[in-house]
Amino acid sequence: MRRTNFLSGHFIDGLNRLVYWVGLPCLLFYEIATASFDYPSAGKAFLIVLIGNFGCIAIGYIAARLIHVPGPDVGTFVQGAFRGNLVYMGLPLVMYSFLNADGVDVGRMKTITMLVVGMMVPVYNICAIIVLLASRHKIGRDVPGKVFRQIITNPLFLACVFGIIYSAVFSHLPAAIGYTFKAISQMALPLALLCIGGTLVQEKVAGRIMYAVTSSVIKVAVAPVIGFLAAQVLVPGPGEMRIAMLFLACPTAAASYVMADQLGGDRQLAAAIVVISTLISLPALSIVIGLF
Repeated sequence: MRRTNFLSGHFIDGLNRLVYWVGLPCLLFYEIATASFDYPSAGKAFLIVLIGNFGCIAIGYIAARLIHVPGPDVGTFVQGAFRGNLVYMGLPLVMYSFLNADGVDVGRMKTITMLVVGMMVPVYNICAIIVLLASRHKIGRDVPGKVFRQIITNPLFLACVFGIIYSAVFSHLPAAIGYTFKAISQMALPLALLCIGGTLVQEKVAGRIMYAVTSSVIKVAVAPVIGFLAAQVLVPGPGEMRIAMLFLACPTAAASYVMADQLGGDRQLAAAIVVISTLISLPALSIVIGLF
């Protein structure tokens, strides 16, 4: 639809804003506010994703040195190697993967999924700001302020925080509010998938392809391996394991392009990593779904 101009670029941009600022926050708030929490299980899934995240950062820096990525571009390269598309691809994949699963508490898996996303959003933002600014030697006193602003203005993180607070204080949502949030939530995942498709088709793979391919392989192939090794120590349940492994096998987030652009990174490299990682994530995600 985007390639034939059935949907314009302006429409996709507006749809992205609708999903990011309205649809997904409503989904996160509704699912968390109406759920009973299993913090130990959510914590294990989060730790596996977190370890995979930091493992990819370390390997990204090593790989950047080995293939001689120019200094100013190292931040963009490393960000592409760790920042997964948990919101626009991870959430739909995980949620739909449990729909027909036998012997699984789908509601519990939904809650764990939302909590992991809510906890990883600020982690991704903090790490992205640090690695992008570090590669350009611009880490100064204003960095904590930038990080703080990224966190307190992120609607996904705020939706999770308010959902947890509401769930702790109240036993249920009033019917009118609950039905409204549920209706809006139902649009979030399908529209998120349309948005990522409409966004990717506008990006071009150009420039230093070897750098983009290397960063992409670290993101979709190395991250799940690190997560699997971490899981041998943490011993999560099968549901938590699937959530963590799917999140780790997700491609690089399209938001990495925006962040690189804002903080002086290589926009062309960032766009190439997003496209290539999305393409090679298809077999990686298929393997994860088949195994877990």
